[in-house]
Amino acid sequence: MSPDTKLTRASTILKVGFILLPEFDLLSFTGFVENLRQATDLGDLSQTAWARWTIMGHDLMPIKASCGLVVEPDEILRDPEAFDYVVAIGGKIASEKISEVFPPYLAKAVSLKVPVIGLGSAIFVLARAGLLNRRRCVVFWPHYQKFKNLYPDARIQVDKAFVEDRGVITCPGGSVSADLVMGLMERFYGPELMAKILRRRSLDWNRPEDRTNVPGLDQYHDINDPRVRRAVFFMEQNLTANLTSEDTAREAGISTRQLERLFQDLLKDSPAGHFRKLRLRRANWLLLHTRRTITDIAQECGFSDSSHFAKRYKEFYGHAPSYDRKSDLQQ
Repeated sequence: MSPDTKLTRASTILKVGFILLPEFDLLSFTGFVENLRQATDLGDLSQTAWARWTIMGHDLMPIKASCGLVVEPDEILRDPEAFDYVVAIGGKIASEKISEVFPPYLAKAVSLKVPVIGLGSAIFVLARAGLLNRRRCVVFWPHYQKFKNLYPDARIQVDKAFVEDRGVITCPGGSVSADLVMGLMERFYGPELMAKILRRRSLDWNRPEDRTNVPGLDQYHDINDPRVRRAVFFMEQNLTANLTSEDTAREAGISTRQLERLFQDLLKDSPAGHFRKLRLRRANWLLLHTRRTITDIAQECGFSDSSHFAKRYKEFYGHAPSYDRKSDLQQ
């Protein structure tokens, strides 16, 4: 990009319209808007000369965040063509309780070539608007199975922190929203303002787009085959289920034979063996961090009975489950 182009781009005001859904996640909102403010603060005088944002509602009633803080909208939904991005921020309220005016508004924005961003559970509203049919998207991991059941045509990515597909950007929200907005600003303004925000906030932008958004699964980031990542994520989401290799292969979009070969090549284990390890690691965490009975933990982690669980646990850890429970109680 030439210096003239950068200068012209930097003089353009970035306009963002926010839709805060009931009981929205405050961290998703502040992570996005505060980084936007910091980066476009001309002269560091709390004057956002290069950015404008508007908080919109289907009416002018205050909107309560999940933490209880209340935000008043600036106006009722404005023509989406007034913005460079429209950002919907989800919360705890189930999608069926969201105002019916939001899905058609978001669909209209995409039809007008205005990029739409869905953070957290706002992905359900995007899907209701028909915006995720055959599109790649990222789902906040606790919502994965529910979303998949409701919208099977969406192409869910499990190894991405955020993803863009034909004008629709999805992100699990929370602290990742700050990473997303920095990427958008670098695209809009160029690298100079990106460096500015990093200096002001003493940040290293080291969380790339292709980082898994599932806690505890960063160990699989080095697996360079997305089919294996998808299979492992599917296992994590179904630890209590009686999964077969056929089930997992179907989810990963490959044959059972391919699945077996890939697991041996990349994880040095069979799918069934790896699934059992995931269950045992989950059981170990529950033993060390909860007061639940060993029988309850065995059932939650998909073992048919306590004796079978104890046998597998001792094979894997070298001691009985009761040992870790006693160790925890002694601390």
